[in-house]
Amino acid sequence: MTSTPTRRATAALVLTAALAQAVPPAALAQTVEDGSEAAIGAADTRTVLDLIARNLNSPDAKVSALRRGGGGVICGSVNVKNRDGLYTGERGFLVDLAAGSFGRVPDGPELLDPRVKGFAQQERVRQQYFAACLD
Repeated sequence: MTSTPTRRATAALVLTAALAQAVPPAALAQTVEDGSEAAIGAADTRTVLDLIARNLNSPDAKVSALRRGGGGVICGSVNVKNRDGLYTGERGFLVDLAAGSFGRVPDGPELLDPRVKGFAQQERVRQQYFAACLD
């Protein structure tokens, strides 16, 4: 027969495990690596991290270089893991707060074939990033 303290400890472990599974991993693990969130404020940082979590399948994305760009967008860099669990390298992104939209600058191979689905959207993101985020 188990004692009352053992039952309480078991119940506490079960509750802790249930709570850990109830909180989405993306909300727990996304980080701003370089302190640049101070440049855009806590509310806008939360919006940026939420949009990254919603648009990229990488709950442990590393975000850096956050800054306000031209046209009211927020610019930055994001590094995500591939299927093998390795970080792929930083890529620029922009967030339009008014529209609630996120766009990551496409990588070279993504822009080689204009017939690929989504090519026009990726090209728009690239052009907008170059216009709004680069000095």
